[in-house]
Amino acid sequence: MAEFSTPVEDAAERQRVEELLTPWRDKHPGVKVDITVSHNSSAAALTDASHGAQLVVVGSHGHGSIAGALLGSTGIQLLHHADCPVLTARQPASETRRS
Repeated sequence: MAEFSTPVEDAAERQRVEELLTPWRDKHPGVKVDITVSHNSSAAALTDASHGAQLVVVGSHGHGSIAGALLGSTGIQLLHHADCPVLTARQPASETRRS
């Protein structure tokens, strides 16, 4: 059975993200952050956001030295379709091994 979000659930998710961002916004007040709640795939939502962005930043958790060098499907889609530069941030190798 498909699960659909209601406007109330979307608002609650937006509030949760706002709370997570609060310490970072306090620490870096000059950095503009837009929150978008989307029901599209990550790649589609980020590609849409790239149309008005200066930079899209995504994480990549990698799985080991060889697989970790590869991008995931979201990163690949962004590299092909984003309208701005894309930065893929990864954990340092020492942190990845602990996971």
